[in-house]
Amino acid sequence: MLGYATLIAWLIAGAAGLYMFRTWLSRGGLSHQRSRSDGLPPVVIFTHLSLGALGLFAWVGYLVTGLDALAWTAVGLLMPGIGLGICTVTLWTPYPTLSPPRPAGDIGPGGAGPATGMLATPAEDAIAGQVSNEALAKTLSSEMLTGRLINEALSSLPQPPPREHKSRGHLAPLIPAGHGLAALVTFLLAVVTAISPR
Repeated sequence: MLGYATLIAWLIAGAAGLYMFRTWLSRGGLSHQRSRSDGLPPVVIFTHLSLGALGLFAWVGYLVTGLDALAWTAVGLLMPGIGLGICTVTLWTPYPTLSPPRPAGDIGPGGAGPATGMLATPAEDAIAGQVSNEALAKTLSSEMLTGRLINEALSSLPQPPPREHKSRGHLAPLIPAGHGLAALVTFLLAVVTAISPR
């Protein structure tokens, strides 16, 4: 019974792994990794996939024949396969980087240009420095110029960001996490099955 539970866990892990592999290939992962000097070598991914597949075939052979050597072969193939999977996740996981603190005199991004956000000059101060009382009186006396002034003022106001549809991107980490969990369950079940007497 444990042997078939191991097979089911292995198939779940394999299905998640094949889904991630197909997504990686379809998004140009192979050429992207080869173009980067610090990228993960594609041989690591292909070896991880191959060890999982060979271990699965050995496990099916064990279930069909009952040979303990095939069970231990499957466990032996699973160990480096899981190790390469852990290496893959570790090398691909982006770590947050802390940006260095800005000097005290730095008022804008990178020290160049006007400051933005909370450090920006209020709009009324900018208008007051550029518009004289006579120009404002002349503009307000003409209906067309007043409308244009209002439209320009309204267009310069910050616009709320467009509402985005909730994507399922926040669920994406569940696939590799599920793959890893299923692989660990598979390994534990395979070892317990291989140890226990038939």
